[in-house]
Amino acid sequence: MKNGCLYIMMIKLIKSMFQAITRPIQYLIISYLRYVSGSPSLTDTKHDHYVTTLVIEHSYKFVRENILYSSTHAYVFNKLGIHPVNYHVGELTLADSYQGIELSWRIFYNNKSIGRESFELKFDKRHKDLVYNSYLPYVESTAKEMTTIPEVHIYSHSFDTWETKPLEHHSTFETIAMKEELKRGLIHDLDMFVQRKDLYDRAGRPWTRSYLLYGPPGTGKTSLVVAMAKYLNFDVYDLQLSRAVECYFNPRKLLSGVMNNSILLVEDIDEGSTVLVLSKLLSSLTLGTPWGEARIVIFTTKNKDMIDPTLLSRMSMEIYMGHCCFEGFKVLASNYLGLSHVDNDEPHRLYRDIKRLIDGQVITPAQVTVELMESEDVDVVLEGLVTTLESLTSDKIDDDEDEEKHLACLRDL
Repeated sequence: MKNGCLYIMMIKLIKSMFQAITRPIQYLIISYLRYVSGSPSLTDTKHDHYVTTLVIEHSYKFVRENILYSSTHAYVFNKLGIHPVNYHVGELTLADSYQGIELSWRIFYNNKSIGRESFELKFDKRHKDLVYNSYLPYVESTAKEMTTIPEVHIYSHSFDTWETKPLEHHSTFETIAMKEELKRGLIHDLDMFVQRKDLYDRAGRPWTRSYLLYGPPGTGKTSLVVAMAKYLNFDVYDLQLSRAVECYFNPRKLLSGVMNNSILLVEDIDEGSTVLVLSKLLSSLTLGTPWGEARIVIFTTKNKDMIDPTLLSRMSMEIYMGHCCFEGFKVLASNYLGLSHVDNDEPHRLYRDIKRLIDGQVITPAQVTVELMESEDVDVVLEGLVTTLESLTSDKIDDDEDEEKHLACLRDL
């Protein structure tokens, strides 16, 4: 126990000391650490006496480098006007200028960064101080200010890397079907989290917040994750633990590929095969990242009762994604049929019937969506929905009666 406390105190001390020194010295320290550990140096000066070459790669060891790598990735591809997903093989070059000096970027793949681009920056060695003290911080700040479309990164257990594609799901907080009070509460919680970096720093805690989304399939868990990502402009890293092989699972390496200001989505944690893998992942998440920024971790499950109470105690917020309520239906009807969803507004004669039937917890938002896409005729669609709700309500009543009879028989035994 004492050794554990001492370790945490040392990490906090190292973190504060590292943040207090300038960027060039930070890069120099990292370069030395990589040298003594047998890894390639961050800075590689070629034989040309007039040119300095800086190679920026993704690192599985040093978070500081990953921040620079992430910023460089966004900056260079934005300058080229190319989406990273469309770049696969070959080299690309970019000529850049800054405060009167000329710089040259090269993007390439190498054997050390499987599945990831590497970046080479060349400049006149006389401008080395300007590049380290001003240009690289400029790249980082510019990348941070860029308004980008969030991406989804799906972890490939076969290739041990994240596969990236644009986040093309169209859900937002305005279009998602959930109770308005719950929606406002979640948005407030997200706003508070992203504004409280100083609080996490003072407490010596990783800047991380955890959410549990639970409920039956088709209740909008994935849509809510997308809405949160778009609201925060965070990328989503989708991890399916059920596909992980416990003996080969390396969570520290996996998490090193998760960039700052992102959402880590851990799906279906109620499956029995994920218990050991989940334990490893949680241990790594507890350690956090020494110099990382905001990260959100979202766990999903169909059955909350199957989750270990210890894990539940670590959740910042639990959100039940249940069957579609009348509020949710009105949002979906607005999305697909163009009908008003203002409070106390009943834009169609069938709304009262739908409200009476849908509050019986019998239909999911996904099922409602299917019904609303059956026709472009509003009357036909809503009449079909009422018929479906009546059928589901009748089935539910029959099931409840059967269950009551079964329980009565058991009591009589």
